[in-house]
Amino acid sequence: MPLVNAGTIFVLSFLSILVIGTVSPAWAAQPSNPSFKFQRTIFMEYPEGGEIADVLNGKFNSIYFTADSSTPGVQAIIDKINEQLQSKQSTVRVTELKIEYDAEMTGRGDNTSVDYKLIVTPTIDGFLIRQYMPEAGSSPASPALFDAMWRGINVDGAFPITTEDYGDVEINLPISFFTKEFPDVAAKIVGSEAENILSMSLIDASDIGKQPLGNWHFLFDPTGISAETSRFGFSGAKIVVSSFTMGESSLREGQQREKEFDGTFTTDKTYNARSVHAADSANVFLAGYASPDIFEGREVFGVSATAPTGAAQTSTGSFPILIIYGMAGMAAVGAVGFFIWSNKKAKRESEYIQTGIDPKHLRGITTSEASGGYHTNRGEAELATDDASYKQHESVYEQSRGSLPKGHEQPKEEPKSNSSRGSMPKDWKPS
Repeated sequence: MPLVNAGTIFVLSFLSILVIGTVSPAWAAQPSNPSFKFQRTIFMEYPEGGEIADVLNGKFNSIYFTADSSTPGVQAIIDKINEQLQSKQSTVRVTELKIEYDAEMTGRGDNTSVDYKLIVTPTIDGFLIRQYMPEAGSSPASPALFDAMWRGINVDGAFPITTEDYGDVEINLPISFFTKEFPDVAAKIVGSEAENILSMSLIDASDIGKQPLGNWHFLFDPTGISAETSRFGFSGAKIVVSSFTMGESSLREGQQREKEFDGTFTTDKTYNARSVHAADSANVFLAGYASPDIFEGREVFGVSATAPTGAAQTSTGSFPILIIYGMAGMAAVGAVGFFIWSNKKAKRESEYIQTGIDPKHLRGITTSEASGGYHTNRGEAELATDDASYKQHESVYEQSRGSLPKGHEQPKEEPKSNSSRGSMPKDWKPS
């Protein structure tokens, strides 16, 4: 039984499929309940004010309801989805549909935004094209084939649903919210560029169907841990899981970026409508070892009980596990080499680093005499050893006259002052 989840946030699509059950010839093909989630935001901009601003500014309106196939109008959506799947040669068919619709409007001074969230949860059947056949005698195992064409469903046109609280509500076209809540505003949009922007279908995951499965990023967990697989719906089963992911910006998938569409309409002033669509994203999970394939012109998932010996499938084809281990080993060797080089470099540089002398091996010593009537001391440090003395460290400026270089004359000494006068003024006389 597969479990599929898909969604769109500003036409941001999430898709996940999980095949529940052991990989065996009796691989069950029970109905599944995928969940497609679509979200989008529409901005109505009026920076210069005007009659549209007068109507929408400060308004807060919302519509929320749930429905299923028993609700009038839902069966028309089921028929439309099945028609679209058949046109893609998909074997999948929708037998039931649940809908959750939420639209919230916030009116501001210079713009109004409407946030749409639509969750479509169909019950699908027919996704299993061919059962898995294990190895028998000389016959090799044959992988199970699962349909993959349904991953990008989209529905065009208006689909009103009759609700108890709001009457008829059209859920697929964003402009329908204005038609129901603000008919005068909707009437002014008709026939303009803005109408085209507001008439883009909400139920649209077609971009994930346009991205070939071979471009999707692939991961395979060969451990088969029950605790991990239980979050996918397995109960006590030890089974491996394959996953496919799209939505990252890469050379393989191209640049995935946000999309915006703008359109204007004019009444008393020119107003702008803007629709914001985020990049598509999708995830697919399958029990067993899966790889994309083409069957009768359709994209399918081929799922086997075990992976090919010594290889893990990636989006670019088979990739030997030994190469992965080899790359990891090369990285480890490179790291060891870097640390060895760094250690040698640090030792070489340490030879040029001044480390100095521990202060406990030094002692202070006076190096000046009295000056005038005052005694000012200057100090230097010398090694605190028995053979150390000031003479070993004295300044060249206090060496004897005989130590001056040849050709230099010792400056004449000034006559010493009368010690009795000391440093008194020149004309001072003792009384």
